Amino acid sequence: MAVNVGLDIGATGVRAVALDVGKQPPVIRRIGQVDIDRGAVVAGEIVDPHAVTDAVSRLWKQAKLPKRRVVLGLANQRVIVRQVDVPRMSELELVEALPFQVQEYIPIPVEETFLDFVPIEEFTTPDGEPMLSILVVAAQREMVDTLMSAVTAAGVIPVAIDLQSFGLIRALFYGDFDLDTVTAVVDIGSGVSQVVLVRAGEPRFVRLLQMGGEDFTSSLVEGLDLTWDEAEELKRQVGVTPVGGVVAAAGDPSIPVEEEHASPLEAEAQVILDRQADRFIDEVRGSVNFYLSQGEEPDLARIIVSGNGARLPHLANRLGDVLGARIEPARVIEGLNTGKLSEAEISAMQPVIPVPVGLALWED
Repeated sequence: MAVNVGLDIGATGVRAVALDVGKQPPVIRRIGQVDIDRGAVVAGEIVDPHAVTDAVSRLWKQAKLPKRRVVLGLANQRVIVRQVDVPRMSELELVEALPFQVQEYIPIPVEETFLDFVPIEEFTTPDGEPMLSILVVAAQREMVDTLMSAVTAAGVIPVAIDLQSFGLIRALFYGDFDLDTVTAVVDIGSGVSQVVLVRAGEPRFVRLLQMGGEDFTSSLVEGLDLTWDEAEELKRQVGVTPVGGVVAAAGDPSIPVEEEHASPLEAEAQVILDRQADRFIDEVRGSVNFYLSQGEEPDLARIIVSGNGARLPHLANRLGDVLGARIEPARVIEGLNTGKLSEAEISAMQPVIPVPVGLALWED
């Protein structure tokens, strides 16, 4: 039985999935998540290693997870993803030449990073030179060392570290070879969001946004002088203005407040959340437009959303309306055997399960 464990360490929780990848379809053996102290992980980066170690220890004890063959995910500002064109060569030759081929594209010294790459496509220049487009991932060594130390201190033995965005694609696009459409995967985390443009089941463009659900909460804390818990509750209650809805401007009696946001506080909160949503959607749209403007790419067909931040009422539909594409929730469970897990266990983690599932689908 070949069981991998995908481990996702986020700003509000630590979650893991144990997946028997020796079966077809793969079977979920264990699943679990625990809360983590706010501030222990900021924008995807570990600030308090001891708190992370404690959370991982609690998760393993609670979910009874195997301690070997654990795959860790990365997504933070110290991870750089760039598309680079290099002369076509064998994989072994490219591994050896990679530091020299990509150093001008990485804004930090390559000797201070761990480098990896994913091939995208082969092409030939007008001069007849065979080339290869690759996605290069450069992760700062100090950050990776901190992650490894925090996890191994809990007795967990990692076998690999992977970009969360690659895990998302494995979880959502297994067996998808449609060359005629482009899909955007938007994973809205607490402190970091990921925008991945996918074609034929392969990532073609990755951007990590230092924005997420916590930005919506903090905007309410600052704008309305609320505690963090009060802002979180109000955020989930109000959400952003629905597509086609009327923005209820706080204090303006000429604009009626929608029934579900009847109080002045809720109306003002919605205005604040709308402004934050506009900033977030602009960043996503900029990423999508940048990719689509490169070469002869097909139009964006759909947007798949995941992550806790996607639970903000009406945000996903508003994103789809602005980008002119249909919205779909991530549905990785439908492609897996859920084994002995209950519906309650599955539904509790449905929005956040794509990342740990995708990490667990990693192959040697």
